[in-house]
Amino acid sequence: MQRSLLPFILVPLTLLSWLRAYLIYHEAVAGLYGVQMANYLKNESTDLPTFDNLTIDHYRGRSHQIIDEWTMYQNALQESGVLNRTNFWYDMRGNHDCFNVGSWDSDQNLYRLYSVVKKRGFDFTVEKTFGQYRFVGIDACPKSGPSRPYNFFGYYEISDMDRLSEKLLDASVKSNHTFLLAHYPKATLLYGRTSKGETFEDLSNHISVYMCGHLHKLALGLGDHLQIYRPTNYLELELGDMKVNAMYRILAIDHDLISFIDVQLPLPEIPLKTPPSPAEGFSVLPEKLPYPPIILITNPKGSAYNTINIFLDGKVHDQNVHYKGNSRNDNEYLPLWTSQWDPSKFDDGKDHVIVVKALDISGQVGESRVIFRVDDKRSHMNGGISEFLIGLDWAAVARSFFMICHVTLTVYMLATKLYVTYNPNHPLITSFHTYEKTFTQSYFRKTFLLVSQPIFFYTLYLYLLAIITMPLFIGNMVSSSQGGYGLFWLYGIQFFHNLRWLPLADTWRHGAIDFVFSTMTVIIWFVIVTGDRRWRTKWLVWGIILWLWRGTELYKLSQIYGHFVFWANLQTFWWLFWGWYGISKGIVS
Repeated sequence: MQRSLLPFILVPLTLLSWLRAYLIYHEAVAGLYGVQMANYLKNESTDLPTFDNLTIDHYRGRSHQIIDEWTMYQNALQESGVLNRTNFWYDMRGNHDCFNVGSWDSDQNLYRLYSVVKKRGFDFTVEKTFGQYRFVGIDACPKSGPSRPYNFFGYYEISDMDRLSEKLLDASVKSNHTFLLAHYPKATLLYGRTSKGETFEDLSNHISVYMCGHLHKLALGLGDHLQIYRPTNYLELELGDMKVNAMYRILAIDHDLISFIDVQLPLPEIPLKTPPSPAEGFSVLPEKLPYPPIILITNPKGSAYNTINIFLDGKVHDQNVHYKGNSRNDNEYLPLWTSQWDPSKFDDGKDHVIVVKALDISGQVGESRVIFRVDDKRSHMNGGISEFLIGLDWAAVARSFFMICHVTLTVYMLATKLYVTYNPNHPLITSFHTYEKTFTQSYFRKTFLLVSQPIFFYTLYLYLLAIITMPLFIGNMVSSSQGGYGLFWLYGIQFFHNLRWLPLADTWRHGAIDFVFSTMTVIIWFVIVTGDRRWRTKWLVWGIILWLWRGTELYKLSQIYGHFVFWANLQTFWWLFWGWYGISKGIVS
């Protein structure tokens, strides 16, 4: 009777654990969606004219701030002369710039001391005779920045969202377009709600383009075109970094049509043209407009075009090209070329292609290819895997993956244990030496055998409940701060000195990775070696390799966040148990 009662007690224990996990999660994200936990820096904005914007992200590969790099950056700006142009250069923090930074007022916040803006974001309007264009920069870095590797995601709390809402919904500021500038793509940023319950999707109806960085073009070509049209009719554009990929962006607005080009240094060719490919053209068309496709081609000093050819859908455009621009000597030099065309011929609801080739007197050739439409529809970006990746909510993916895997495994193990307890004579248990006819029979038989071993089952099951109801480890998450010690939960980081939460999605990523390599992998290993001596020796070796690898990862983590990480860590106890129960007993047997 006692043997059957204990597994049954696990049912309410599991339900209570899920309830506790739910409550802890909501406490962790209270600053995003619930009652404000703290009041951070107030609104600091300014209205300024034409500009260059840079999101910094210093110190790749390091987990702390280095003053020499900041002074080099400051000196480079001074020597270049860009600071002599009033209200021209704007910079904002990246996640690397808040590595090991305890707070905005910390001495380690070198951005506050050495940058140009020195504020948490900016807001300015470019005023032209034909309209006003607003640029809003937001700083979504963690309020306390842990060292890497847990400083990849950013977040925007209620107070931040209220300030953003105030800016975007300010009726006193009229703009033809509003550009939102951030370091983090939306895929890596947790947006909370305003105090009125507005989401970022609600606010994004008031922006035209969201420009960001952070991903450094990823790797293996996955981030070559991190651009996407969002459902609320704005375009998100990620830009590769200057440090490694030498990328910069030029954005042009003509008749409120927005075009852009991402260029890599050194320049691959002269003359430089924009936009060069269909993926890099964007037009805001609230209604049908009679304007033709507009292509910008730079005219370097000493260059004069000898020939300009236009091709529409592969056919030579037979109308002459005329120069309508003004003189180079004019203060506002505009090298404008025009050619007459009939837009009604292209109003068929399809994509069309225009190619412009320019040849200068020195024989240099510039070519630009643009896909365009004359109706009010958008062309597909065809960004492939890059468009798919930038369109994901990475935090939601990590969170959903962990929750689905955890709930599935927990329910399966509990159901199997209850079934085995009340059906001890099931053939899959009693026929231990029977040859398995199918993979499914083999898998379920070995699973039944595992849950029949009390030490293994109860240790595994309590570990599954512990990782959602207890801190995963204790560590000095921000070593530069006196209050840097905290609890690393699945749901975020909670500091000891004020119990404040950092709702970083990095913790969910950590949980998902550990669940795969520290839980699922161990179970699969046990399933393989259980009851099959043919595989035991070979897989014992793989088990030792896995054990050493995960132990090494724990040691590396302790070198970053302190020795508490190693000794006050659920993973340490789990791997010590597995090393004793799985590997050592397997070797002895």
